[in-house]
Amino acid sequence: MINKFKSGFTLIEIIISVSIISVIMATVLFNYSSFSDKLALSSAAQEIAVTIRQAQIFGLSVRGSTAIQGQFTSGYGVFFDMNSDTSNYYLFIDRIDVPFGNGFVANKKYDVVSGCGSASTECIEQGNIRNGVVISNLCDGTSCPPVANVKQMHITFLRPNPDATIYFTDVSGNILSGPANTGKVVLTSLKGNTINVIIEKTGQVLVQ
Repeated sequence: MINKFKSGFTLIEIIISVSIISVIMATVLFNYSSFSDKLALSSAAQEIAVTIRQAQIFGLSVRGSTAIQGQFTSGYGVFFDMNSDTSNYYLFIDRIDVPFGNGFVANKKYDVVSGCGSASTECIEQGNIRNGVVISNLCDGTSCPPVANVKQMHITFLRPNPDATIYFTDVSGNILSGPANTGKVVLTSLKGNTINVIIEKTGQVLVQ
């Protein structure tokens, strides 16, 4: 006798299968999104740590200023600004322009002037924080922020001392706290995860 019914899936079986696949896909996408978010956060922190190390190396070496030929006595540092620039940071030279008459005085902080790499600014290079990660706080060893109205942090290195000089300033560059024993940059991702780049007075740089 010929069986008139063909084997196949019932509607209920199809619905159950689709539901299982949907749950698996949602789990995979969620885990990937979380992994991607944490990876972006870690990458941003590592890039900042490398830039701070670069400033330390420049400060300890005899690297001259490209803006002012023959200047080998300047410190180098990294500047962070939470006021209006939470997606960037700046590698800078703490210029000594007294013999040149350009108005810069070595003060162990970044004298903010727009532009990078020219003779009219202390900025050497601008670092960009990508993928939605931003600077969410600037802290010392105990408080975030160290005192009220802190919007900027300046970290400088000057040979022959490998130690870091850390100052906290307001939006106008007025020193409110420092030199501090510890500086901390708090980064926050799109999903609200955080990571810290910690700079000790001794020159040690940590990512936690």
